[in-house]
Amino acid sequence: ESPLDIYASGPSWPEADPDKMAAKDQHKFSSRYKIIKNLRYWLGMDRTPQARTQYNAARPMPVLGGVSDGEIRMLQAAKGPSAKTTLAWMWLNEFIIREQISGSCGKVGPPIISRLFQYLSDGMIFYNHARKIMYIPFPFPHAQISAVFILIVIVAVPFMMEQFAASAAIGSLLTFATVVCLAGLHEVSRELENPFRNVPNDIPLCTLLAMYNESLITMCSGYHPDFYWHEENYEGGAVPKTTTPKEVATTTKEVTATTKEVPKGKDVSELEAMVVAQSGEIQKLRELIEATLRTGNGGGMSSDWNAVAPEKVPTKEVIVAKAPENVPTEEVIVAKA
Repeated sequence: ESPLDIYASGPSWPEADPDKMAAKDQHKFSSRYKIIKNLRYWLGMDRTPQARTQYNAARPMPVLGGVSDGEIRMLQAAKGPSAKTTLAWMWLNEFIIREQISGSCGKVGPPIISRLFQYLSDGMIFYNHARKIMYIPFPFPHAQISAVFILIVIVAVPFMMEQFAASAAIGSLLTFATVVCLAGLHEVSRELENPFRNVPNDIPLCTLLAMYNESLITMCSGYHPDFYWHEENYEGGAVPKTTTPKEVATTTKEVTATTKEVPKGKDVSELEAMVVAQSGEIQKLRELIEATLRTGNGGGMSSDWNAVAPEKVPTKEVIVAKAPENVPTEEVIVAKA
């Protein structure tokens, strides 16, 4: 039986603690009786390959879209966890390459696509780091000395406490605390040596994968609800039209205040011709203002616009009449003053 299942969005997360699983699922890999279950754990009987297989079958890994029968056969034919992981990793690399060749990625640049392969390779690096933790144990003499020391402590500490404590009750309590602390440290070291073993101290990969799948579904559910671009402008080769959001910084507002909306259907040559025409109009306006200033006060610059304006014509009307349509008058005045 494959330890893989189809992920369905909506239900609650799989229980991270196996003891909180449904009874029918717990009975697939553990005993119905708690005493027998604890005894199997103390004796290390729940760390056998058969026990791990039963536990994985009871908690299948949820996969988006499920796994096909052909994929299951190839994964089962691969020998060892490393070969299975590498096979799935190569499938994903092949999928990205085929999508890029067929053009499904659109106009996304090759540097962006290459980042996907970099993240995949980073994932394989950390996977191999985890394999090192799993397959490289503590030094053998250290593990054996610790185990023998625990056996000696269990026998020696009661005699030491009998001589140290005046009361039998206090001696028994101190003996129990000392032995439990040292034995507990030994068990912690065993778990740190391989944190990917069976319950109850294994990493809840089933729960973590379900959370990751939900993140992928949410991320690919659509664009930002307050997007500031219009997707219809990207159809037919039109120039994208952008609008300014209301929550723009003050400096951004000053820059974008003079930006005009690009007309739809204008190609690059027409836009360049429009820019050249507007530049000529701005040049004519500048020459008109300079000639007006020279006529009014002999070339001097006056801060009073009404003093240098032609008679019977208000200065504001002259400037507005000569300003191009797409150039704000205030911007021209400030730039040329």
